[in-house]
Amino acid sequence: MQHFAHTQYDCMGFHTQLPKGKASGSMTINSAGIEFSIQDQHLQIPLDGLQVSLGGASNRLVYFEHPLLDGWSLYTSDRSVLKDPHLHKMPEVSRLLTGARNKHWFGWGLLATVAMLIVAVPLLIVLRMDFFTGLIAKKIPVEWEQKLGDSAIAQYQFGKQMLDDKEAEHLLKPLVDPLVTALDHSRYQYHFKIVNEGNLNAFALPGGQVVIHSELILRADSAEELLGVLAHEIQHVEQQHGLRNMIGATGIYMIASAAFGDASGLLAVLSSAAPLLLNQSYSRGFETEADVQGFALLQKAEINPSGLARFFEKMIAEEKQQLEKVVDKENQELARQALQFLSTHPASEDRIKQLQQLARENDRQINYRNLQPAFTALQSAVKLFVTNTQGESKNEN
Repeated sequence: MQHFAHTQYDCMGFHTQLPKGKASGSMTINSAGIEFSIQDQHLQIPLDGLQVSLGGASNRLVYFEHPLLDGWSLYTSDRSVLKDPHLHKMPEVSRLLTGARNKHWFGWGLLATVAMLIVAVPLLIVLRMDFFTGLIAKKIPVEWEQKLGDSAIAQYQFGKQMLDDKEAEHLLKPLVDPLVTALDHSRYQYHFKIVNEGNLNAFALPGGQVVIHSELILRADSAEELLGVLAHEIQHVEQQHGLRNMIGATGIYMIASAAFGDASGLLAVLSSAAPLLLNQSYSRGFETEADVQGFALLQKAEINPSGLARFFEKMIAEEKQQLEKVVDKENQELARQALQFLSTHPASEDRIKQLQQLARENDRQINYRNLQPAFTALQSAVKLFVTNTQGESKNEN
């Protein structure tokens, strides 16, 4: 016969005979039953008929009931009592232990799941940032995008020498109309502006504002080169790249909350983000997307799409030529900044090769538009604009 040691457990008893109705004591379990010693009260009950249950906060207490315990309520906070060899043989106690273990592992599993989500959700957003920013950007009302772009352009124009909007629209309309018309169900109304700036650049803002530097117009050799750049910029707007950049800069948890339905905090942050739009650059993925979609837009507009690749080739060649003349790194950086289009839209050899590959894959007989007369008129007007504004600046000095 197997003999088990008797273990004593602290317990608590409730009865009207006790001072204040309750008192602490001890209990001992043996093969005959359970002995309770509470102050001067000694109770002994058999295991047969004993009812054991869990209660209290998180089921931390073990309660004992028996028909012989008339008026008594007994419990212990020592859950190890459930593993007592005398109680462990009871089917009721075995079920309690199994249930407690299952609940324990469920709790740990739930905790582990929550912890994993706390780590996994931000990691997933980082790895799929373009996907999530694209998902959220589509929820932003177009009116709000336009307001953001209008705010940014208003700040940009302060102190700048801008060609009169009506004159710029008149000069650019025959060139850009084919591109805008070729867009499928665009959400945006495009406004093209010309600024007197001596570096090669153009940029677009959410909502459809596009700014073209005068030097870009004057240095382009053809309408196709200028329109290749503008098709690229239009696709930055259509694909919401500027807005998605701003969303990506707001932080992982702001993006997560917006992705799962609460965009109020995101909108509050973006409402003051207009200055950032004027000094941003795009990811390689965004630039590639703007290249590919811009190429398709040019083809649909019946404009020779090889202009953008030719423009990139020219800019890279000029950058190399300028950098060869500069010895120290500080002046090399200044030279790179002078070619601002390349600093904000890095034109790698790979991008040029991709555009050339697209041209080969889509080589077909198309009667491209002849936009050279309109481009020549634009260049002449911009040259006069630059000359006049330079003269005004000298007179003011």
